[in-house]
Amino acid sequence: MENLEDIFKGIALSAKTQNDKDSTIKILDEFIKQIDRAEREFSDLKDVYDLILEALPYPIWVINQDGSYFYYNSYAKKIDKILEICPKDFVECEILFNKENYLMQKSSKNEKILITATNITNEKQKERLASMGQISAHLAHEIRNPIGAIALMLSQLLKNIDSKNKIYILEMKKALWRVERLIETTLLFSKGVKSASNAYNSEIIKESVEDSVVYFEYSKNIDFIYDIKSDIIVCDRELLELLMQNLILNAIEAIEEREDIQNGVIKIEFYRNDEAQFLKIYDNGLDISDTESVFEAFKSTKVKGNGLGLALCKQIAQAHNGDITFQAGENKYFCVKLGI
Repeated sequence: MENLEDIFKGIALSAKTQNDKDSTIKILDEFIKQIDRAEREFSDLKDVYDLILEALPYPIWVINQDGSYFYYNSYAKKIDKILEICPKDFVECEILFNKENYLMQKSSKNEKILITATNITNEKQKERLASMGQISAHLAHEIRNPIGAIALMLSQLLKNIDSKNKIYILEMKKALWRVERLIETTLLFSKGVKSASNAYNSEIIKESVEDSVVYFEYSKNIDFIYDIKSDIIVCDRELLELLMQNLILNAIEAIEEREDIQNGVIKIEFYRNDEAQFLKIYDNGLDISDTESVFEAFKSTKVKGNGLGLALCKQIAQAHNGDITFQAGENKYFCVKLGI
């Protein structure tokens, strides 16, 4: 701008008369003002453009033909390395990055390349759940009938068999219970959880643990400690029992996996205040390594795990207008918050 102004003034000074000079300078001053105004308007327009792009709820990149960045918003900056794993000549593709699914789309115009990334993790999860729901509903119908027949026959056998062989019948009944529990968990998770809460004596917490523990297999000695500080619990009893089964089984498996101890401890604590109820499950078993995805469906670090137990616990807690959290460390525990 300064060089252009000097040139214009040089032109004005070369005018022959003073009036010509004054007139030329006046015209040139107005021209310079118009350029300044245009620059300010362009700058304002660019700020609005940047504001709009920054407000978009997904990453966006504008790239020059040489590969350098013309523009990118803050969302794009957070996952910038996703571009390194995209196919070279993609137009549209799905990419798994940092445990999230993204739909990548690319278009070109005026020697600029526009790339957007849409997080489709929830959509993919819903697709999986819908497919799983259809499959599990079909399997449940096909499996439950023969399971019911087997359970009935085992009950009859248990009455007529000698005591020496009853252990085998009991083991088969345990196996059937685990299959039924797996079917129930899968069906409930895929369909979604709805609670119908009532007030119960908090002794149902201990009863739920004791009723289910007999079906669990474990080799170590485990002490169960109860610290029940309130007489009343408001909950959906069937859902509470399923939640307790999953959390206690998780604690037992953690104790079994810890090689440096032979005696396990599982402590169940329950208390409430004016706003909520709290159920805590402590154990001295092996700590959870991946705490970020502990409640994520289909994620399990255990050989026997199906990745649904803790995810279902979260659904059950949320169905009670609450939530569930995990505290890692030496004194690790799950804390289930239930609404009143």
